[in-house]
Order: sequence, then C-alpha cells, then structure tokens
Amino acid sequence: MKYTLHTILLLITITMASCFEVIEDVTVHKNGSGTYKFIVNLSQSKNQIDKIRTQDSILHFKVPTIEMADAKITEVKNKLKTIDGISNVVITQDHTNYIYHLSCDFKNVASLNNAILNLWKTYDKKAPATFNLYSYENGVFKRNTNSSELEHVTQLAGSQERDLLQKANYTVICRFDTTISVGNSMNYSLSPSKKATLYKKDVWSTIADKGISNNVITVGQ
Repeated sequence: MKYTLHTILLLITITMASCFEVIEDVTVHKNGSGTYKFIVNLSQSKNQIDKIRTQDSILHFKVPTIEMADAKITEVKNKLKTIDGISNVVITQDHTNYIYHLSCDFKNVASLNNAILNLWKTYDKKAPATFNLYSYENGVFKRNTNSSELEHVTQLAGSQERDLLQKANYTVICRFDTTISVGNSMNYSLSPSKKATLYKKDVWSTIADKGISNNVITVGQ
C-alpha cells in the first residue's frame, strides 16, 4: 500500500493522543557543506501505538507492520543515496520506543534542498516543482518558509489533525563553525557560544504560520 501525505496525517491523528516531537538539526560549515539530522520521537505515544499495532486495519487503512516500516525506511535510505551531493546516509529505527533518526552529509545546501524535495514528492503528488528550505550565500544562511508551497499541506489537515499538531513540538537547531549573528530573531535563541541557534514551537505553527520559523544568520569569517 502506498501511503500518501493525507493517509499519514490521518494515521498520526488516530494513533496519537499524546504529543510527539520532531527535531531538525543542521550543521553548516564555512564552505556550505554540512550534516543534516532529522529525528521523529513518538515515544510519548508508545501505549497508543502498541495498541494500534495489535490490529490489522483501522478505518479501512492497513496498519503498517514492522516489516512494512523497515521496507519504507530502506526505500528512503536508498533514494537519498542516489541524490548528487548527499553521502553517509544513516537511518536508525527504534520500533520499541518509536524513535526514528535520519542523518546525512551534504555537499552544499542545494543538494540538501534537492534531497528534501525528492522525499516530499515520494509521498505528496502536489509537492512543488522546486523547494528551497535553506540557502547559504556570501556568509548568510537562511531557513526560508515565506512561501505558498506548504499551503496545501495545511489544507489537508482537519480539526483533529490540527489540534494534535498544535500539541506536538518542532525544534530546529542550526550549528556553525564560527560565531554568528542572528537577524529576525524573535523566534530563535542564540547559544552561549554564539555558534548555534535554537527554534522551538509547535508543529502546526511551524508549517502553517508563514515566516514564524524563518531565520537569517550571518556567519563570522
């Protein structure tokens, strides 16, 4: 069974009464290369997921087995390995506590953007033709969300999905080799070392409120 974005949103709503956490952790070096990590922690919904896993289907949707989840993870890993500029792809899965961790190295942010878009297109037929979440030019790093690309994603979410996503946490960590300065920093905090920024809001605000997770960072020379 091919899981679309809408199916995934629905299954998340059904299986999780508790909140969950998403962490986006990106390290950018001076030459624009770096490491990207994406973590989904569903451990707070462990009891609900355990109960759902004892069923064959729910609301006519087949409940994914461990084998199906592993196959999908392998598919994601293999797809990332084919993308130019992406290397050292590692995905770890904890099916007991439901914590999933993806990491990869990228040659430049264009490669990272391409990887994110390719995965998006796998699950969403309405994914945009281009999507540049990150940019890095002349010592300025940006995380961009002032666009309409995510509007149809939020339109898919009903009131239940929206309520759940408002309870879930979304964290963005940006790390650098040297000290940085942050513009438009209302939603970001600067680390004591001044080499990293931290953003933490709920998932719904992050994807639905344009600009709330924007970040403009000037990297020291």
